[in-house]
Amino acid sequence: MALLTTLRRWLVAERLDAVLISSRQNKQPHLGFATSSGYVLVTRQSAHILMDFRYYAEVAARTHGYQLHRLENQRPMEAIVNQIAAEEGLACIGFEGAQVSWQTGNLWGAALRSELVSIELEPLRQVKTAQEIALIRKACRIADISADAIRRFIQPGMREREVAAELEWFMKQQGAEKPSFDTIVASGPRGALPHGKASDKVIVAGELVTLDFGAQYQGYCSDITRTFLVAGRYAAPEESPLYDVYQTVLNAQLAAIAAIRPGAVCMTVDAAARSVISRAGYDPRFGHNTGHAIGIDVHENPRFSPSDSTRLQPGMLLTVEPGIYLDGEGGVRIEDVVLVTNTGAEVLYQMPKTLLMTGEE
Repeated sequence: MALLTTLRRWLVAERLDAVLISSRQNKQPHLGFATSSGYVLVTRQSAHILMDFRYYAEVAARTHGYQLHRLENQRPMEAIVNQIAAEEGLACIGFEGAQVSWQTGNLWGAALRSELVSIELEPLRQVKTAQEIALIRKACRIADISADAIRRFIQPGMREREVAAELEWFMKQQGAEKPSFDTIVASGPRGALPHGKASDKVIVAGELVTLDFGAQYQGYCSDITRTFLVAGRYAAPEESPLYDVYQTVLNAQLAAIAAIRPGAVCMTVDAAARSVISRAGYDPRFGHNTGHAIGIDVHENPRFSPSDSTRLQPGMLLTVEPGIYLDGEGGVRIEDVVLVTNTGAEVLYQMPKTLLMTGEE
């Protein structure tokens, strides 16, 4: 398995004999599904899954190349790991220190006979496999279809919560397991709230409404933001008082996407978007990063931020989502998921990014 090969190379580079994986995010590629239960132990010679009765049969059906161990009250994780450590001579085991509580870490340190070293596995998830990319593509396709459907659904007089409920139901009809995160529907002045979760506010004709949402598909996430003009007041989008703001955000997003290529530094991509917004005089109104990596978690590293010096590699997937937020007036944000290719970038959404009106076919 490529996953185990990569992990074992990492063990050698880190001078570790094994790694004990306990977090949901980092176990998922090994188990094939998400759960907070159980453990994965990978050594330089073998790979093990430790799981309780509830999920043991599912793990046995899904996985290959791992030795399975059933967790029981009389045979807890520490006993199984100590046995494997004795058989293979594991002197030093890495564990996810940032994912484990202080109390649990101390208990493990006392119970395990090997030395424990705190490590981070997230960097190993930055470049996605072909299978992971395919799953994220599907999650993005669901979000893409749903964005177009919800645009046609929205009418003046609806409440934001009504729109969110319809959107989440529609995504599940397309195959989503659940939303990637709490759906954001922010209309009118609430559009100035970057994380304005759907409320009881009534959507009014002529307002802008920003929707930020995603679909989870087989454990992988998508994330999309579109801002629409609510029909019923203006004959064309160009008549909206915030049309120029929208165009500025769109130009900033396109500039950032154009800067994405293998070897490019994340902060350079952020600067490409930020400079467009700054030249338009809205620099103080763009207070967050330009984007973030995405995968099993909706927010992963690296980030398109002013301080992230990570160099992009083919197979990375990140969002590009600049925005402008005007207190009392509203806001605009546009977001795509972008795949870093061998030569540049591929946007995984097809929906047009011109300012579109709601309710129209």
